[in-house]
Amino acid sequence: MKLNKILLALFFLLGFSLRVIRLDDLPSILNRDEAALAYNAFLIKETGMDEWQAKLPLTFKSFGDYKLPGYPYLLAFLFNFLPSNDFVTRLPSALAGSLLIVLAFYFAKEVLKIKNSSALLLSLLIALNPVFFFYSRIAFEANLALLLFVASLFFSLRTKKNYYLAAILMFLAILTYNTPLLLLPFILPLIVWQEGLRKYKSWLLPFTLFVAIFLFGFFNFYALVNQKSGITVFNDQSLWQDFAFYRQSVPENLRTVFANKYLFYGKEIGKNFLESFSLDFLVTKGGTHPWHSLPATGHLFYLTYFLAILMMIDLLGELLISSNDKKLRKRNLLCLYLAIIALAPSVVTVDSPHATRSLFFFFMLACLAAIFTDKLTTFFLRQKNIILILIFSILAIESYIYCNKYFLSYPKNQPISLFSEYKNLLFEAEKDYPNQEIAVIDEGGYQYILTAWYLKLPSSDFFSTIKYQDADAINFYYGERLLNYHFIKSLADRSSEEKIILDQKLGLIKYE
Repeated sequence: MKLNKILLALFFLLGFSLRVIRLDDLPSILNRDEAALAYNAFLIKETGMDEWQAKLPLTFKSFGDYKLPGYPYLLAFLFNFLPSNDFVTRLPSALAGSLLIVLAFYFAKEVLKIKNSSALLLSLLIALNPVFFFYSRIAFEANLALLLFVASLFFSLRTKKNYYLAAILMFLAILTYNTPLLLLPFILPLIVWQEGLRKYKSWLLPFTLFVAIFLFGFFNFYALVNQKSGITVFNDQSLWQDFAFYRQSVPENLRTVFANKYLFYGKEIGKNFLESFSLDFLVTKGGTHPWHSLPATGHLFYLTYFLAILMMIDLLGELLISSNDKKLRKRNLLCLYLAIIALAPSVVTVDSPHATRSLFFFFMLACLAAIFTDKLTTFFLRQKNIILILIFSILAIESYIYCNKYFLSYPKNQPISLFSEYKNLLFEAEKDYPNQEIAVIDEGGYQYILTAWYLKLPSSDFFSTIKYQDADAINFYYGERLLNYHFIKSLADRSSEEKIILDQKLGLIKYE
């Protein structure tokens, strides 16, 4: 047992080191969501108000996407003791990703009921797999929420349950990101299932407490829930048109049965579900969003993927065969259920498969990989050490290749949408052209928040000079002016007085 703790400590130190090395400059600049979290936290710390001058808001309006309060309030607290910089902005995510390594070991031992060697493998999979590594180096609220959500499940599902601590952790999780709130209704039946329907005295109070947490989150974060509903398959205009064309192509007398909306959207959700298991998404290419993974790189290693898929097939097979081991069958049902419901927040969205909404799914795939390793080493007991050496060796090779990509290639090949040069160009503009009118080519409309963050703009200057554009079709707000900066889509939009241009392609130039 002492050796297990030493190895777990080493895995934690390895994962923590990989997460904090060059944390402040790789990625080299905060993305717009990170900057929004950071600057709103900065304003909360200084004034108690967010960028829209709302006093201690429960949701942060930000660009109109209504960010949850967990991460910015945590940052506001940290900014009282630590510098207000990029490193500290990303630190909660890095710490969450590191602590998940330790939590995974105990989750494997007490919930999955697997051997120490396989539990240690799970902790190492969490430490090294690309998605957990990559997300821990960016200020992703989802990464912090993942730790809280898994911890809540841990205290709910282990033998010595602590539903009240689990409820507190679930409450903090839904204050941090929307996925735990969407998954909570699927977790409620597990409380009843674990205790047994007839033992209602043991589950009624915690069940009621979790329901109350869900209702609190749903009604208090209604603006966020309503805004996010616009990105679901049910509200996508192109899918509506596809459904209309599809319905017209079916004979009228068959439309009720074969061309109803339930069948159509069910098919779309099913397609998204299957694509979430694809090798392209999980291993070779990743998703479509450039901030969710390295370029042309997936979220999991080949090792994790194939072990998890084999375990998934094995679980489906075992469900068809009655087993005398009721505890094992219950564990297998639990794992299969959690893996399936983990995709619920992602499969209903138009940009599915989506990594951020699938973080718990990735965690469950790592769990399945560890369970399959546990089965292998149990079945081939004499070859146990050979199997473990082979698996750990493959993991070491894949990790080495990925770390080389991240620390050596990625700094030179960061996504264009990140506009990694902006920070330096901004400082150059402040030095060479103080208080002069500057036009910033900003097609996205988000550079105002990076300007405010990197200049550490005092609240009085921000509140007195910020001007937003009118809301667009999805109720997003973009910055138009801040101090002497004018944010425009193209050169044609600059005024005659604006001779200085800050542009991603041209750099900082002055027109005579």
